[in-house]
Amino acid sequence: MKRLGVVLLAAAIAAVAVPSSLEAEIGVKGGFSLAKFTQTSDLPLPFAWEGLPFFAGGISFENGVRHLGFEADFLYVRMGGRYEPAELEYRFDYVQIPVLVKLDPVLYGPVRPFFVAGGYGAYLIKAQGVMGVEEANLTGDHERLDFGIVGGAGLALKLSGVTLSVEGRYNLGAMNIIKGPAPGDSMKNSCWMALAGLSF
Repeated sequence: MKRLGVVLLAAAIAAVAVPSSLEAEIGVKGGFSLAKFTQTSDLPLPFAWEGLPFFAGGISFENGVRHLGFEADFLYVRMGGRYEPAELEYRFDYVQIPVLVKLDPVLYGPVRPFFVAGGYGAYLIKAQGVMGVEEANLTGDHERLDFGIVGGAGLALKLSGVTLSVEGRYNLGAMNIIKGPAPGDSMKNSCWMALAGLSF
């Protein structure tokens, strides 16, 4: 698992450390996230997780030429889920590094659609279980590293020296984040994001 984090970090560096003749941008992104665990077990689950809304944001780096680009982000993301009748929330805070291929089908005009796809690696900063005013530290019960796939689409507004963007993404975790799970027990992250960006 640690090797995956090293590979993603190396890919992020490679994505931005390419010849300066390509179009390079650095920017910030921020917006809304809606996370929900995908949980399975050989035993009946006591409840179904609902979406956990929160903020997501960070910095982005992009390089590319014509229709094809590469993007690496450094984001703060909250994964987890909630069970509203019991006021129960699982809040898992991650530093996430998505490494994406970006396709720009339209090269002319101020408004340009784009599509992104790739993978992410993430490191768990802390994990909390919250029920009402009670809090429990769950960090030791869950894997520190997570990884998965990312896909999305958006619109970019190209102005003189500045690019404004809006996009939607879906993150699908591929790793069982339970540490030492019982046979048949699995919990994976998933998250919708709506992000707005400003890059130069």
